[in-house]
Amino acid sequence: MYFEKVVQPGQVGTILVKVHTTDQLGPIEGSYELSTNDPRHPVIKVTIAANVKPLPAYVRRITTAEIARGETNGAFQIWPTARPAISIEPGERLAIALRIRALASDAGTLKLGPGAPESWKLRRDATGDYWLDILIDSGGGSGSRAAPLVVDLGENRSSEIRVQLMMTVPAANLVVTPRDLDFGELTLAGVSDARQRVGVRKIVGSFHIKALSSTLPFLKLQQATMVEGSNYLIRITIDPTRPLKPGAYSGVVRIETDEGHRVEVPIKLKLVEH
Repeated sequence: MYFEKVVQPGQVGTILVKVHTTDQLGPIEGSYELSTNDPRHPVIKVTIAANVKPLPAYVRRITTAEIARGETNGAFQIWPTARPAISIEPGERLAIALRIRALASDAGTLKLGPGAPESWKLRRDATGDYWLDILIDSGGGSGSRAAPLVVDLGENRSSEIRVQLMMTVPAANLVVTPRDLDFGELTLAGVSDARQRVGVRKIVGSFHIKALSSTLPFLKLQQATMVEGSNYLIRITIDPTRPLKPGAYSGVVRIETDEGHRVEVPIKLKLVEH
């Protein structure tokens, strides 16, 4: 807390209080007391009440976000950053908003400059803050998008600040490793010790495995969760209770997700008597 230690008669003093909301959510309240030499007001009590709202989900997807302080550009603070970098899924459309707040009363007024993407809109709320609404469409692929913001300082004076978006759209969002499996040569007596595994993860977004199957009926498939919603492991073994005969076998392991994706992993093995 900061306060002016000396206030002259008839004048106004300033009290600045910083409220840390990192671990807070919902209504909060704090009281602060100042002792003075004024006999009529020996103690001044200040109470601050606020309602801490959760961060918008899109903010956590911006890898360059400075959540605590944003980014200063000229006489404006842009939150959570003036250079958002974000990854989105192929086919996804995502709306984000950047808050732009003047740091001084004479900072000037803002408007979108020429060359800004048509889907970017600048608005001003009742508190005087500006919001830059950005609609991100993965159809344009990975790359950079930028918009100039013209600062009108009055008296035919102006300056410019820039907001730049870095967008990554992974070509293969669902990653399966390895892409194929080979048990090699196995004896009928030793099939119970044979094991393989396949990892399935998503680079952007979340998913769940809906079904596992194989064209080889003697394979056993077991799913393990590494990271819920993004990373899974499939263990593949051979069921020795199934009828097995010597020979070369080839087939696929099918992986189906709750988003309708279907991945096939080729698999082969050779069974011998001894």
